[in-house]
Amino acid sequence: MPGWDLKPQGISSVLKTTGETASDLEKYAKAFGEHLTSAATSAGTISAEGGGGGEGGGGGEGGEKAAGGLVALALSQYAERASKDLQYVAARAGKSLQGAVDATTAYLNGDQEMATEAQRNALSEPKLDMPGAGKA
Repeated sequence: MPGWDLKPQGISSVLKTTGETASDLEKYAKAFGEHLTSAATSAGTISAEGGGGGEGGGGGEGGEKAAGGLVALALSQYAERASKDLQYVAARAGKSLQGAVDATTAYLNGDQEMATEAQRNALSEPKLDMPGAGKA
């Protein structure tokens, strides 16, 4: 392909390093979720009735005990949005890495049209299948 000057060993090295770094995203996302949960749990609740966490002190509807206060609610909403963003970044990284592998393989096999198509596919938006999406 005109304008392409590929060095397979360099590509392999970059893909390996990038793949290792991208695989750490799962570990960081898990720690992120654990820290948000801890922060929300530690935030406490606010009750207009007094009793501060006793049986009658919750602020839930129908006499239920409140699950968390305003800070916990805000952290929950933030976590929902941030988790979607983290999943998108991970999906985008995976799709980009696979596209680079496919394009390089096609190029090395002499199929420049397939290499161009693989490169184009890697740039398209990833489709996310997020379990539990929309659940709080």
